[in-house]
Amino acid sequence: MTIRSVVAAAWERSAASRATGARRELAQARRSAADGWMATPPSLTLLHTTDRLNRNDGAREVEAELEVPLRTPGVRAAGAATAEAEATVLEGELTAARLGVAGEVREAIWKLRLAHTEVEANERRVADAEALAADVERRVRAGDLARVDANNARASVLIARVALADAVARVQREQRLYAALTGNAPIPGDTESPPASAELDAHPLLIAARAAADLARARLHEASTATRDHPELILGVKRERGEFGEHYANTTSVGVRVPFGSEARNRPLIGAANAEVIEAETTATQQRERLRAEAEAARAEVEQAQQAEAFAAERARLAADSRQLLAKAFELGQIDLPARLRAESEAYDADLALSRARLDSGRAASRLKQAYGLLP
Repeated sequence: MTIRSVVAAAWERSAASRATGARRELAQARRSAADGWMATPPSLTLLHTTDRLNRNDGAREVEAELEVPLRTPGVRAAGAATAEAEATVLEGELTAARLGVAGEVREAIWKLRLAHTEVEANERRVADAEALAADVERRVRAGDLARVDANNARASVLIARVALADAVARVQREQRLYAALTGNAPIPGDTESPPASAELDAHPLLIAARAAADLARARLHEASTATRDHPELILGVKRERGEFGEHYANTTSVGVRVPFGSEARNRPLIGAANAEVIEAETTATQQRERLRAEAEAARAEVEQAQQAEAFAAERARLAADSRQLLAKAFELGQIDLPARLRAESEAYDADLALSRARLDSGRAASRLKQAYGLLP
């Protein structure tokens, strides 16, 4: 498994992914509706006139009228542009949601790796402590060391086992969280290296913010274009006679109802749309500034993590050398057991710090890619 495949598995399990098909169908339905010439569904009026209740001379009249609200070309084009902008916003939101899932997966992977590293380090610590305790017990029986040294050695074993139990509990916790996020996908073996260079212009969050601003401008244009109600095409059919014995006369009619508009009609809609434009454009500007700050901070974190890894490697080398020298001195009886235990503890802490520093370097690289909006 790779990080990319784990992200894909987590994305398939996410709510945003499962709703993608329905949301795209909705966007397509809006585009289809915006491309049509009818503004709203047509209405049918049926009218029947008779003199049966008063004179009953046979006068009959049946009239049917179909009213079809139509979009003007300008309103239709503005509505189509708004629907297209809504579809673009949807795709931007989906990409941003996928990036969010990638960020959660990246953090979960590094937390789980760190937990496993601590378990492995504590297992080595327990093994070393047990070996030292066995050596101390042998020397106590031989009369070279006091019984209190054996007690201290056994206490160090218990301390190491407690730390190991805590590390195992953290692994189990992180494993459950990772499984809930990814569907229990195997832990990927690959790592991410920091990008040499990247541009924020392609960041999914910035693209989504720009798309939202474009949508707000499209809605403002649509509100400014539709200054009156939609005109209606009227198609009528009439069938009538004056009295009994006359033949029915059939007539047809075609008419257009053109409503008058006023500036005050859409003033609330235009005001709301204009406020939406200002808010969306401000959000896009602030989003870019925030992303730039996060990218700079992530880049600095990578540099700091690399320096910390170098320092931790040198510390581990020195602690290992001191441990080896003090172990020989303890065997020769030149130092006491507490000094030896301190050397073991320092070597363990240095090894664990080096392992953590290496993981922090990898996590910093992943966070830098996340800051630039780069998917695995």
